[in-house]
Amino acid sequence: MSRVNKPTLCAPRDLRARTAERARSATQKATEKANRRRSWPRWTEKAMRLGLIAFPILLAGSAGTWAYQTGWFGTMADRTTAALIDLTVDAGLEVQEVLVEGRVETDRSAVMAAIQVKRGDPILQFDPEAARAGLERLRWVATATVERRLPDTVFVKLDERRPMALWQRDGKLALIDRDGEVLTERELGRYNNLLQIIGADAPKHAPELLGHLATVPALYERVNAASRVGGRRWDLHLANGVVVRLPESDIGGALRHLAEQESKQPVLDRDIVAVDLRLPDRLVIQTSTAAAQRRRVPEEKI
Repeated sequence: MSRVNKPTLCAPRDLRARTAERARSATQKATEKANRRRSWPRWTEKAMRLGLIAFPILLAGSAGTWAYQTGWFGTMADRTTAALIDLTVDAGLEVQEVLVEGRVETDRSAVMAAIQVKRGDPILQFDPEAARAGLERLRWVATATVERRLPDTVFVKLDERRPMALWQRDGKLALIDRDGEVLTERELGRYNNLLQIIGADAPKHAPELLGHLATVPALYERVNAASRVGGRRWDLHLANGVVVRLPESDIGGALRHLAEQESKQPVLDRDIVAVDLRLPDRLVIQTSTAAAQRRRVPEEKI
């Protein structure tokens, strides 16, 4: 029996050629793509991702800058604030009363001008700090406190400066306080009870002198004026014209020594010109010319 060989199954030659061509084309494309990837830096992909995130942020920032430069934000904020203020006024939060405590010398109109508020103003729009600063620029005001007391009251408390002395300068008198601040140069008659001080640096040293004089009230009440001598010490001018020359240091000790002498054997009411206290624990008395002449002329016998 003859052997029959089965025919071998195989693809046509043209099909195999096309398949091989497709494989070569795919391989070439994959190689080119891989080469392109190798030509880019490794960080390129990350940079592209960051760029996609940053772009909206930069766009929003640019829009914000434009809005700020053109005043859009400010305009919208002002409109919103104005609307809110109107609502507070409708709710009754408006100034109806201004209470001022501690005002004696300060002019009322000056106070109102300094705080810059009037009846009907929105109380939440009132600035207490600006009002305080304005008040403390007034001559008589040392410190001020300003409060909003809701719903409708502005409260002001003044601490006024206290007159210390009358300062003579350039032939004119001015009322000053302990800090040397000039309070007024007008209507000084009601301050005649204050000590008159003379000298460019007198206001600076007057508080110390007044402190020492307060320890000898009987002597203090006889002093009309005090003048600085050479910028170093004081001369006291008494009501009867006698001059008391004080030392540069230990003013208090010298005044107490004079007061003790007066209580034992008064000298200030005698016919003298001056009492010099510049030597420690010693009084040097300068008599008048008339008194000296009387001592030299013998008394007539009757």
